[in-house]
Amino acid sequence: MTHESFGRVSAASLIAETFQDLSDLLRKEMRLASAEMSSAVTTSLRASVMMVVGGALMFMALLFAMGGLALIIAGLGFTLHEAAFMVAGGLLLVGLILFLPARAQLRADRLAPARTVGQFREAIRTAKEQMK
Repeated sequence: MTHESFGRVSAASLIAETFQDLSDLLRKEMRLASAEMSSAVTTSLRASVMMVVGGALMFMALLFAMGGLALIIAGLGFTLHEAAFMVAGGLLLVGLILFLPARAQLRADRLAPARTVGQFREAIRTAKEQMK
């Protein structure tokens, strides 16, 4: 809209321009939401894989611990059994190191597109103010 034509602008064209701007803003917000959700899904997938690997290592640690316990009960002569428990303890430690941080990343509040929701609310508030 040029300076010379400012006095001749109709209310209908102003409303049409407002709706066109709002439509453009909503399209951009949807693209932002899509990008945020894609990032959240990628993070969740990575955390899920780490949890699976950590869980598998902890399960293997439990198997070694049970094998070591069975050997201790059978022989009460240690050496071989102590080695089995050392391996089990090492696997358990690695499993916990992988599992616990991955579980923390899978909180539900990290999956919601918080910035997009806030910007969308702001856009609605702005549109309502312009319609007054």
